[in-house]
Amino acid sequence: MSGAYLIAWLLPIGAGTLCTLALCRRGAAGRVAQALGYGVVLGMLLVAMLASWTARADTAHAWSRAGAWLVLVAIVSGALMWYRSRRRGANAAASTVASASGKVELWKRGAIVLALASLAWRGWLMASELLQRPTYPWDAWVAWAVKSKTWFLLGHYAPFVPIEAWLRDGAAELYSGPAWAYPATLAWLQVWFASAAGDWIEPLVNLPWLALWIGLLLGHYGQWRALGLYRTRAAVAVYLLGSLPLLGSHVALAGYADLWVATLFGFATLAWLRWQEQRDRDQLILALVCAAAMPLLKLEGIVWCVGVVAAIGFGALSTRWRWRAAAIVATLLFVIVLVGQSNMLFAAIGWIRSGSRAIDIPVIGKLSVAWHGDAAIGVVRSLFLQSNWHLLWWLVGPVIVWRWRALRASDSMSVCALLLLGCFALLLFLFVFTDAAEWAESYTAVNRLVMHITPAVVSLLALLLRGPPLFPRTSSPGSSDTARSRAAPPGPA
Repeated sequence: MSGAYLIAWLLPIGAGTLCTLALCRRGAAGRVAQALGYGVVLGMLLVAMLASWTARADTAHAWSRAGAWLVLVAIVSGALMWYRSRRRGANAAASTVASASGKVELWKRGAIVLALASLAWRGWLMASELLQRPTYPWDAWVAWAVKSKTWFLLGHYAPFVPIEAWLRDGAAELYSGPAWAYPATLAWLQVWFASAAGDWIEPLVNLPWLALWIGLLLGHYGQWRALGLYRTRAAVAVYLLGSLPLLGSHVALAGYADLWVATLFGFATLAWLRWQEQRDRDQLILALVCAAAMPLLKLEGIVWCVGVVAAIGFGALSTRWRWRAAAIVATLLFVIVLVGQSNMLFAAIGWIRSGSRAIDIPVIGKLSVAWHGDAAIGVVRSLFLQSNWHLLWWLVGPVIVWRWRALRASDSMSVCALLLLGCFALLLFLFVFTDAAEWAESYTAVNRLVMHITPAVVSLLALLLRGPPLFPRTSSPGSSDTARSRAAPPGPA
């Protein structure tokens, strides 16, 4: 491993972590884990955007061209973190006393160590798989790797256009492909690491997918702790999330954008929940940043971005205005169905045209609306019978029924559940009532798109289980767990 490649790793992780620390309240439980998790992911995306702005004329030196700007971002973020820490010094000291972790019993500590060791072994296996093969998944090649490899080997950027434009103008340096319109953020991330490695070495180019998985787990653990989840339960939830087979497949077979979208959707949801429950404006900023980044990764990210922003707005409304907003939306949908023909402008995609039995979505194409029974069976098998998810979806119903009162008592949890229910209903409509049913019948995109909301679903289940420990221990009056249990409101908080 060259020194340039090592620097190419340290720069985005360091800059991203400093940016996140500048927005994290000092003394909050899980602050370091959250900063590292969010920092890894947001730092990678930041360096991809910087590379796309600075290295179009010289992709072979993308890491050095964008690296200088990344150092500047790190310096500014560090200065902001220092300035804000001085302003919040008194409050931070007080919150540190309230949120510092107390002693953990030996058997709980052993369970945490065992879970972490298991995840570390899993990460090692995924790393060995990733480092032993080139880019394998077909969609990864078609959508992202074909662009990054083309630009790196050319030495400069060249546009990808529709096949008609490529055929019409053969003299220009144009390229085309089935996924020519897909966002190029991940392609520029691969260009960054290829330039640092000095050549197009695909295992080194795809290694960020392993870092993404680590960042996903760290970021969720840190936010769960900040939201009041006890250390042992947070570790169990991390193990549940990190051991899901499909997530591991997307690391070992690196190249897809789906795990990136899933991570950002989960991060945005958790940051928004912290704003809802703690009124931490910095977390609202993080939620909006994560939501805005999703369309830069995949076209479906636009839908999830709109969903998160809608949930933020809905959660900020009073109860009376929520009912009014729901009535307005329901009326509009009714009019659309009644008229049978409508045109809707969807950001960054174009005009969506819907008729009585068809929906025309740019890029995806025209989808006829009809019931597909085999697809419904495929969805059920994917979630409950295949080995992609272990027993995750078997747990969702029982946990919600068990903690129904806690769910109803918490406004933030209720709105989060509505968001996830709406997302799942949208996916169900897509796979069961449109031509996309073939993706469910073939067990392909049905799993990948469901994965987008899976980390947020795990967060909902974990946070519904907040409260007194399952096995209470004797604590001194000044211990942090006792203080937290006294300060926490009843129910899930």
